[in-house]
Amino acid sequence: MNLKALYILVCLLATAPLAIAQNPDDSAAPARKWYAPDAVTLQFAGNIGMFSIAPSYSFAHDKLNAELFYGFVPKFDATEELHILTLKGIYKPFGQVPLKEKLSLTPLRVGMGVSYYFRSQFETNWSNAYPTNDYYWWTSSLRLTGSLGPALNYSLPESKNFREISLYGDLNTYDLIVTSAVKDKTLTAWDIVSFGIGLRASFR
Repeated sequence: MNLKALYILVCLLATAPLAIAQNPDDSAAPARKWYAPDAVTLQFAGNIGMFSIAPSYSFAHDKLNAELFYGFVPKFDATEELHILTLKGIYKPFGQVPLKEKLSLTPLRVGMGVSYYFRSQFETNWSNAYPTNDYYWWTSSLRLTGSLGPALNYSLPESKNFREISLYGDLNTYDLIVTSAVKDKTLTAWDIVSFGIGLRASFR
C-alpha cells in the first residue's frame, strides 16, 4: 500500500467539510455528503502513533464516534519509522455536564480499536518460527487497543466552520502488554498503561 496515498486520503476525508463551511451564507450551504466526516481528531501518543490524525463520524446523537487514525512514529523515537492505521470506536455513556458558559465536561469516553502496522518486520499471519500457543499467540502487525478518559468541550457559536472543540485525555493499553502483565506478576498497572492527549474539532 502506498503510504503517501493513504495519508493524503485521510487528510482529505478529515478536511472535506471545510469547503462547505467556507460559505458565509449558512442557509445556502449544501448538505454535507454522506461520506464527509463530522469532525477531525488530532492526537499525541496513546499507542496509535506519536502523532495521529483521523476523520471522525458521529452516531446516536454523538454518543458513538467512529474514527480512522493514521499514526506516525518518527525514527528518533523508534528503531525505524512506523506508520499505523487504527480503526477506533468511542462510546460516551454519559451526556455533557455544563460547567459554565460554552464549557462542558464529558465525564467518560470509552474507546476500543484495532491497529495495523505497515512495516515488513510485522506479520499478519503467524510465523512458523513461533508457536501459536502460550506466549506467541498474537500476530505482530495487529494490536487491539483500549482507552478511557474524560473530555472538556468548548462550543463555538460564532464560528462558521466549527461547532465545538473538545480536549480529551485518555489512559490507553493494548492486548500484548495486558497479556504480558497476566503472565508477569512483577508488572504493575502503571507498566501497562500510557497517556494520550487529543483535540477533536466538530464541523457545522
